[in-house]
Amino acid sequence: MTQNDQITERTVGKNLVVTLTGQFTGGEESEEFQSILQKAAKDAGKLIVVDVSNVTYINSSFIGGLLAAHTSITRRGGSIVLASAPEALLQILRVTRLDNVFDLYTSVDEALDTPTND
Repeated sequence: MTQNDQITERTVGKNLVVTLTGQFTGGEESEEFQSILQKAAKDAGKLIVVDVSNVTYINSSFIGGLLAAHTSITRRGGSIVLASAPEALLQILRVTRLDNVFDLYTSVDEALDTPTND
């Protein structure tokens, strides 16, 4: 389990839940998040739920890293989804059309309970 001021990681069954807090602007916090996702991507078929309910700001560096992780994880048969996105983040996802790339859930529990997550 990884834990710092901005990133908390926990395992739920065979799934990984990563909770993000604060700003993600391509600095150390984004590098640590990418490292967590790279490690998780090695587990084929794993569901990774990213809880973004407490994210206050993201920039293009973070979005690029998230897209790269999505590609890597899905190629290995896994999936990465976003949960509890605040309205400001949802607007960014809509404008960039990333709402068509990532499955979005209203809560972590909803993401973990999806039928494709058996």
